[in-house]
Amino acid sequence: MSHTMKLIMKYVFYGISLGCTFFVVTCLVLFLGREKELLEPIFSDFGRQSIGAMIIGIACGTTSVIYQFQRPSGWLKILIHFCVGMGVFYPIAIHLGWIPFHPEQIMITILRFICSCAIFMIIWFCFYQFNRKEAKIINQRLKELNQDHHADKG
Repeated sequence: MSHTMKLIMKYVFYGISLGCTFFVVTCLVLFLGREKELLEPIFSDFGRQSIGAMIIGIACGTTSVIYQFQRPSGWLKILIHFCVGMGVFYPIAIHLGWIPFHPEQIMITILRFICSCAIFMIIWFCFYQFNRKEAKIINQRLKELNQDHHADKG
């Protein structure tokens, strides 16, 4: 199997685990907040709800593989990741009833979309900051190893 395929499979499984984790955490928050009426539709259709969370996780997780490549530019990568993630999330969320959609309440729907986008951006930014910090640690360690290597030769 090629390196790219292995990388994509790794991101698929990361996506599934993230989708499941966010699904469980959301249900737990609703449960602890005594919002059982909101949990009833989820539990009565648990199979489809779980699969929806996994599909969204796969879309967001797998698309993030784009950051591993040199091209396209950083902003285009972000745009692609965002559009694919939201393009999968929003129809599934509406279909599964996570975000009620009533054409006569278009302003509420627009506000929900903006909130969804904001949450997506916050999650993305957290992962970005984490990975940036990890890259700095790795680069610093490589720099130290390189200096040690040159000191040993001298």
